[in-house]
Amino acid sequence: MKSKKIVLCGLFCAIGVLLPQAFHMFGTAAGMTFLPMHIPVLMAGLIIGPVCGLVTGVVSPVLSCLFTGMPAPVKLPFMLFELAAYGLFSGLFSKNSNGVGRVYLSLIGAQIAGRAVNAVCTLAAVYLFHIEKVSVLSVWTAVVSGVPGIVIQLVFIPPLVMAVKKYAKTML
Repeated sequence: MKSKKIVLCGLFCAIGVLLPQAFHMFGTAAGMTFLPMHIPVLMAGLIIGPVCGLVTGVVSPVLSCLFTGMPAPVKLPFMLFELAAYGLFSGLFSKNSNGVGRVYLSLIGAQIAGRAVNAVCTLAAVYLFHIEKVSVLSVWTAVVSGVPGIVIQLVFIPPLVMAVKKYAKTML
């Protein structure tokens, strides 16, 4: 059981590095608009659980930064905490739940929690470290620019999660 979860966690981490590269072929703004790194992290939490979701949320942006330079090192800490929160909370909210409605609720709850963590990290950077290039307004800007990605997540993730859970019922 544990080895299957480790393999799946590694798979989601790899997808978390590769999927953004496919989106970046359409320009660097595609990542901030369509949020491709969020998809495998949210799915890892929903399918494998909160620990693997958290690990995927931490490992994916670090590996992506090391191998591709994206996210930029200055954005990495913010994305790391945000994605870790997405993975953790999607797993916690979906624990012991079945049905597509529950997956939607877990996904929306994780999206809100992840943005809240991003806001806290931004506030901490602004007020504790006096970082002037980052502002509280950047949190709102990220939400607005990421609306297409949020819609993609809401449209595609629940059916994918339900299909994987149905297919892998005997594996997990």
